[in-house]
Amino acid sequence: MDHIQSAAVKLGVSAALATFAYIRLRKTENPGERWGLQAPSHMAAGLAIAAIYLAWMLGTDLVTHWRGPWDFTPWIAAPLAASIMRVLAVCLFGPAAEELVFRGFLYGLLKDRIGIRLTIAITALGWAVLHFDYSWWVIGIIVVDGVLLGLARWRTGSVYLPIAMHALYNLYAIW
Repeated sequence: MDHIQSAAVKLGVSAALATFAYIRLRKTENPGERWGLQAPSHMAAGLAIAAIYLAWMLGTDLVTHWRGPWDFTPWIAAPLAASIMRVLAVCLFGPAAEELVFRGFLYGLLKDRIGIRLTIAITALGWAVLHFDYSWWVIGIIVVDGVLLGLARWRTGSVYLPIAMHALYNLYAIW
């Protein structure tokens, strides 16, 4: 029952963030551009940032082992419903909701007021604080993740690439 409850909480938090993002989106003027809900432009630059992100993910894990050992025992022990909810929450809904809030809503709100550099820094730091339950050095890695996600949002003008990058990172992290 513990597995299902934990997965349900993760799914619930993701759903709450997605609901917040959707409500704010409906009240936003020109939401596609402001939230980055448009086709990515400058895909070559975006893919270069995604490649750096992938190298950062694998490199930091190789050096620090932040991900931990490859242990499928919890997945095998958990009920299938709990595993499905966990993957949906952590690898789909969570990244989509977090990116809509940080690289969508907050990015769109701040970029014209304080500039791109400060916007990327603030959204990266805010997003890292959301992961307060990790060790300080993992939070430092997450700050850099947030900067790379912000750069992808800036270079492509779209939130879709950061969502995909974040989902890939989380998929790697949860196994």
